Amino acid sequence: MKILVVVHQLRGGGVERVISLLSQEWAKCHEVIIVSLDLDTSETPFDYGGRIIYLRTPAAHSFIRKIFHFVVRPARLLRLIRRERPDRIISFTEMANIPAILASALAGCLSRLSISTRDNPATFPWWYKLCMFSLHRLPARWVAVSEGVRRDLASTYRAPLEKTSFIPNPVVVKDPQDAARETAPPLPGRYILGIGRLVGQKRFDLLLRAFHLLGRPNLHLAILGEGPERESLLLLAHELELKNRLHLPGWVDDLEAWYRHAACFVLSSRHEGWPNVLMEALANRCPAVSFDCDYGASEILEGGKWGLLIPQGDVKALAGGIARVLDDDTLRWQLAARGPEQAKAFSTDKIAPCWLRGT
Repeated sequence: MKILVVVHQLRGGGVERVISLLSQEWAKCHEVIIVSLDLDTSETPFDYGGRIIYLRTPAAHSFIRKIFHFVVRPARLLRLIRRERPDRIISFTEMANIPAILASALAGCLSRLSISTRDNPATFPWWYKLCMFSLHRLPARWVAVSEGVRRDLASTYRAPLEKTSFIPNPVVVKDPQDAARETAPPLPGRYILGIGRLVGQKRFDLLLRAFHLLGRPNLHLAILGEGPERESLLLLAHELELKNRLHLPGWVDDLEAWYRHAACFVLSSRHEGWPNVLMEALANRCPAVSFDCDYGASEILEGGKWGLLIPQGDVKALAGGIARVLDDDTLRWQLAARGPEQAKAFSTDKIAPCWLRGT
C-alpha cells in the first residue's frame, strides 16, 4: 500500500512527533510519502519513515500571499497525487486539510482521503469554521484526535457520524528493562517539567506563576520547546525573581531523560486536542499534573485516575497540586508506577493500523 501523508510543516511539535511515530510504523509494511507544505527543512527534530517531499509554500502573512498559496498548494499537491497514485491520503493539521481536500477532489480520489482535526475547533478562525461546514464533509473520513473533539464536530459542525472517528495520538512505551536504564540527570537539582511550543495556548506564564507560589528556593522549572513567547517568559521570570531557576533549553534530543528525572510533569495549556506530552509523561513514569482543559487531558487521565486534574486556569490550585505530588512520596510513586499501564493502550503498534481502516 502507498500512503501519502500531508502536513503543514516538519518542525518541532506534537503533530510532527505523531507523524514520526506513525510513518515509521507504516514504513515497516507500506510505502510512505510525507508531503510538507513548508520550505525544505534541512534538519528535523524527529526521524520519519519513507520519503519526504516539500511543496515550498510556507505560511504567509500578507493577504495576497495567502490567496496565492490557496491556489498553488492544491495545484502542486494535485500533480503529486496524479504522479504517485497513493492508496491512502492522510492529512494532518488544519492548514493541510483544505489543500488536501481540494487536490483530492480534483484528482477524483476523495474516497481515499482521511482528514484530521487536531485541536479544539472553538479556537479556529471564522473562515476555517466555514470550511468545516462545507469542504470537510467531502472526504471519506474525518478523524478527531479525542472524543471531546469528535463530540464538538458532531454537535457544532454537524459532521456525519458515519464519516467521523476518534483516533488518539500514539505514544512509545519502552520495555521495562529499557526504561530502567540509567540516564544522567539533565539538571543538577530537583525540577518540575513543562514541554511544548512557547506560545500563548500553552499558558506557560500560568505555570511560572504557580511555580512562584510554591516558594521552594531549591526547586527548578524546566520548559522544553521554542517559540515567540520566550522573551516574555524570561521577562516574567525576572519579575518574579525566578530567572536563575527557570531553564529554557529549547528543543532537546533526549526527552526521556527529562521525563524520568523530573519530580513531576505539568500541563498548563488553555486548550488541546490530545496532548502528546501528557501521554509521554505517563509512559516514562513521570507523575502528571494537568489543567482540565478542552480537550484530551481528562480522557487521558480518566478524570484523575492516572494523574491530578486541576480546574482550568486556577493557578493557586495548580500550585497546590504540584506541591501535593512533591510532598507525598506514596502518591508520587503510585502515579509513576501506574502511568505505563495507561500508556500501553495508546502504543504506536495499536494506533497506526487504525488509520488504514475504513477508507
